[in-house]
Amino acid sequence: MRTNSRRDFMKGALLGGLAASVFAKRVIGANDDIRVGVVGLHGRGGSHVRAFRGIPGVRVAALCDVDRKVLEQRSKDAPEALKYVDVRKLLENKDIDAISIATPNHTHSLITYWACVAGKDVY
Repeated sequence: MRTNSRRDFMKGALLGGLAASVFAKRVIGANDDIRVGVVGLHGRGGSHVRAFRGIPGVRVAALCDVDRKVLEQRSKDAPEALKYVDVRKLLENKDIDAISIATPNHTHSLITYWACVAGKDVY
């Protein structure tokens, strides 16, 4: 049995990545925009909203925070976004492609798990 060296692995990974990127550029999806939901808006989450709004092809489609005051305040940065207090309700929305988690550290893994089960990409 032949074992691969690290160099062989890196060559394969590089070639696979290049092939995937070339293929992905040729595929035209049903939607031009990636619709992102930002979870956790106090502090770092506000930065996520501003950063995503500055990326072409990305639309902040949903905002979620358990603190309604923070949610209302941050919704001014993305007035077209849907607002959620319960992340589980956001994850039920089939129109959201990905979520960005900016909640306290001890909640990241559970929200990530729920998002993956719901078929969302996670940052």
